[in-house]
Amino acid sequence: MKRTICALLAALIALSLAACGTANSGKQTASAYLDQESDAAIEVTVDLNGGWSVEFVRGAVYLYDREITETNDGVAMLVTLDKEVYEEDLETAMADENHKEADGGVYYTYNGDEMGYLTLLNDSAYVLITANKADIEAIVARFTLSLAD
Repeated sequence: MKRTICALLAALIALSLAACGTANSGKQTASAYLDQESDAAIEVTVDLNGGWSVEFVRGAVYLYDREITETNDGVAMLVTLDKEVYEEDLETAMADENHKEADGGVYYTYNGDEMGYLTLLNDSAYVLITANKADIEAIVARFTLSLAD
């Protein structure tokens, strides 16, 4: 019973956050602030056009290519990193023979069929986005990142 209530509350929160999207030049978006250990907060805005959904959790964003349900898996995840983890991941990314520097960050083979995209904001906020290899650049384009005021 507690699990069901928790699942329903989590779904309600996710749907509420997705419903908080704003119309921006005809685009459906949703935004949230993610805290980092460095006390920097990142504002993440996600493009939801085309039936996409988003779930914000402290330090992470889960992106879905359709409505969020218990049986649908997210297609991408954005997480904030501390500086040491970012530096370790960047070293791994640069060692990947298929890495590509673009869009202000580095794309690299993350895990099997998944690609990772590492970026930093003003040397104080660190982000990793993971998604399917074929979709990674289109997924990254759905995210707008900035340091919170």
